[in-house]
Amino acid sequence: MNEGVLFVKECIQDVALYAMPIAAFLLSVLALIKSNKIKKMEEKLNEYDLKLKKYELEKIEQEKNKKNEACIEARIVKISGDKYRIKIWNSGTATAYNVDYDIPDEYQIILMKRVTPFEILEPGHNFEEHVIIHMQSENKYKVITSWQDKDGNDFNKEQLKTW
Repeated sequence: MNEGVLFVKECIQDVALYAMPIAAFLLSVLALIKSNKIKKMEEKLNEYDLKLKKYELEKIEQEKNKKNEACIEARIVKISGDKYRIKIWNSGTATAYNVDYDIPDEYQIILMKRVTPFEILEPGHNFEEHVIIHMQSENKYKVITSWQDKDGNDFNKEQLKTW
């Protein structure tokens, strides 16, 4: 039994002398590899973070540089049966003044024009007027909108639409 105890004691000493340092060395190599991977991942994360911040700053700059102007649009909409209206709206970011619209005679659409020129049209607001469409009216038409900005500069927009 003493020989067995001595053998176990020598095995424990050999393991402590040789196997433990080798195991510790292998564990430290693994830790070094993992820490390098983490470092690379952190560098990529920082790079993406910088790109995101740059994108957000560019977006903010674009919003600041975005022109504050009106954009008047129009479209004929069917109300019921054979009743139609033309809807005119300001899709821009500034107030439009003296808003008017026109559809050339060649499309044979009769415009009632009871409220135009519309003196002030705020962004996001609209107004409607009656139009008469008959059998000779074209399904496709051009609508020309015109307006002024607060400084009195004239603008117009020509659109091709269908009803």
